[in-house]
Amino acid sequence: MPTIPTFTAKGTPTTEVGSVRSTIKVNPNASKAAALAPIGKAAEDYYIKERENSDNLEYNKILLEIRADTDIAVASEKNNPNVEEALANVKLKQNRILAEKLSSTKSRGVRNKLKTGAALESYEANYKVKIASSEALRKDSIEVYNNNANQLMGKIKATDNPILSIQYRQELYRNAEEFNKTFTLGEFDLKNRIKTIDRVLLLTDAESLIGTEDAVSNIAKLDTRMNGSTLLPDETFNKQLYNSYAQKIESIAIKGDPNADYEEAERLLDELQTLQRGSGSKVVSGPREKAFAILKQKTLTESINHDTFVTKISQGTEFFNYQTEQRKLLEGTFFNQFIPTMNKAEDKEKAAEAGMEFDARINTYSSANPDATYFEQQQFARELRLNLFDKYEDIAITQLTAFNLTENKFNVVRETSDVITLFEQYKENPEAENSLKTIAKLNGFVDEKGNILMNAFMNEYLPILKAKEQG
Repeated sequence: MPTIPTFTAKGTPTTEVGSVRSTIKVNPNASKAAALAPIGKAAEDYYIKERENSDNLEYNKILLEIRADTDIAVASEKNNPNVEEALANVKLKQNRILAEKLSSTKSRGVRNKLKTGAALESYEANYKVKIASSEALRKDSIEVYNNNANQLMGKIKATDNPILSIQYRQELYRNAEEFNKTFTLGEFDLKNRIKTIDRVLLLTDAESLIGTEDAVSNIAKLDTRMNGSTLLPDETFNKQLYNSYAQKIESIAIKGDPNADYEEAERLLDELQTLQRGSGSKVVSGPREKAFAILKQKTLTESINHDTFVTKISQGTEFFNYQTEQRKLLEGTFFNQFIPTMNKAEDKEKAAEAGMEFDARINTYSSANPDATYFEQQQFARELRLNLFDKYEDIAITQLTAFNLTENKFNVVRETSDVITLFEQYKENPEAENSLKTIAKLNGFVDEKGNILMNAFMNEYLPILKAKEQG
């Protein structure tokens, strides 16, 4: 038979379960109150610990809020150069922030800790405010310093009083020294500031000599006297002087401007071409040689046609005024709002048609005859007015269509029989008044001597009339 395995138990079977052992020890021989005392002490310690944890959590949350609000307060003063005012403003905001936060908690412990924490935040905020305010003060001071320098340079350029000029220059140097001293920038910074002023004054004084007597030699002497080669390299000096000359030349050489002075512009070109600094370096050199050649060619070319161009502009203005008066006269022969026999709607429409045809023919004439003299322009405008008066005088508004030089230059609808009658009258007496002569003139049927080419006109006009009657 198989053998059944057996084992020997080493422990005693039990129904007890494991438990957590407490460090609280109760004396079984003590009284009941004494036996419970350790248990009460442990509960009290546990409560105190939980409250401390809760207070710490609340404190940390509120402190973060205070810190964020304080950062906002500090940032709002970052551009304030007045450090005392900035500190006072931030302090006021911090007090308000702290008061709000203290009133939001019921815990005395949290309130006490917040006061201490806020004080530490205040120290840090003050430090940040002082740094930002110092930077704002520096920034504002630089802006004021530069603005003052620009204003003084403008005064130096504008004044012709040597005493004032010296005073302005002295103020420039004095401001540089004061700025350097205020921010304790050191000797190197001061030397650079003075050198910058010397550079600008060198160029300013050189530019003031442009166009004056002996400008070429005086600019070279100025450059030598101020040790210009130590202030500005040749390329910088030459480029600046060239640009100043070019701007001056272009400002007085404006084609068509009645105030232009091309003679002075040419003199400045000659002056610029020979200009050199004290070291002998020529201003017109390197990349400026090509630019100078273009500027000179442009100026000389424009100067040749300048007077003629100015005359044409003046003539154009005069002719515009003259033709405007002629048009008004033409329209006034057909419409006048104060005369009962001439203030009807058809009168106004006829005046408008005549005026529009006058403008169209004037524009065509001006484009085709750009070299016409003012007298010739006047003669054309006056004759055109008279011809258009003849054309429209006895025409009913129902006979008019919109005038167009290319598509409808014969805009008056006439009976073929009436035109033929006028043609027969013309053949009988070419010198007599005849509206057909006016129509022929208006449409260019004249030879070089002004004689009317009536047959050529009728050969074109009659087919047009017949086509309109049929169509």
